[in-house]
Amino acid sequence: MKPEDLANWMREEHGKVEQLAMRLQEHVGCVPNTNRAHWIEVAQKAFEHFRAHVTKHMALEEKDGYMSSVVERRPALSKEVDRLIEEHKAFTLIMDNIHHVLQTLRPEQSLLIRDCCHRIRSLLSYIEHHEKDENLMVISVFTDDIGTKD
Repeated sequence: MKPEDLANWMREEHGKVEQLAMRLQEHVGCVPNTNRAHWIEVAQKAFEHFRAHVTKHMALEEKDGYMSSVVERRPALSKEVDRLIEEHKAFTLIMDNIHHVLQTLRPEQSLLIRDCCHRIRSLLSYIEHHEKDENLMVISVFTDDIGTKD
């Protein structure tokens, strides 16, 4: 993939993740006091949409995305790419756990609802930080001139 195509693809994908994350953040930003059954239903749907997209997004990054191109251009960054892949695995486990909790939540479980909101907000923060690391690495690899001979 050409560097400019890769950059455009990453920008679009990260934009989609960001939109879904913002919608989810808005929903879990305030713990509901009433109508919790409806809140749980909306949270389940919003989280599943987010989870499905992030899972697909991570798979594409690993298979056809930036990772192999980064390592080809800068082999010294292979440990950083490995770290990002490990974070993908951790995100999958965290999302699976949150999914399970959301599927079993009941309206009367106030503390579990608050805990679930907190866990989703933490996940969104982790993913935001991860996306920034990816962006910085790709920008650095594909735009910095490190003094190679032409």
